[in-house]
Amino acid sequence: MELVWGKIVKSINWTFVANLVNFALLLYLMERFLYKPALKYLDRRRDRVAAHMEAARKSQEEAEQLAAQRREALQQAHDQARITVDEARAHAEEIIVAAKKDAKRAAERIIEIARRELAKERTEMEAELRRAYAELAVMGAARVLDREVKLEDHRKLLDELLAEVDAEAADLQS
Repeated sequence: MELVWGKIVKSINWTFVANLVNFALLLYLMERFLYKPALKYLDRRRDRVAAHMEAARKSQEEAEQLAAQRREALQQAHDQARITVDEARAHAEEIIVAAKKDAKRAAERIIEIARRELAKERTEMEAELRRAYAELAVMGAARVLDREVKLEDHRKLLDELLAEVDAEAADLQS
């Protein structure tokens, strides 16, 4: 077999074998110094990208939550403003109604006072008119009688005349 082995050894292309060894050595060196570090680099990069993507997703969720909170706060502020405006309108209407009532009461009071004063003045004027009428009647009667009436008689006649005029005025008013 030696011969066969020797023949095989002589017929082997040593260049081919050397190329195979060089290729295997190149593969080993590439795997050790290039492929493994490249894979580590790519793994680290993939992890960083994933971390950035996760942070971006969290930021997006936080932004959506903040936007929802802002919309809710804005809606609450809008609702509160509407309630405040409605309360202010209701309060203003209450004030207006109260002011109208107060003005009406004051006007009624003023009218009542004016009526009382008018009635008082009317009574005074009627009394003065009666006195003047009585004096005229007495003066006319004195001229007719052509005599001077004494002061006491004059007062007595005036009182009687006033009583008669009051009675007639009461009958006219009834």
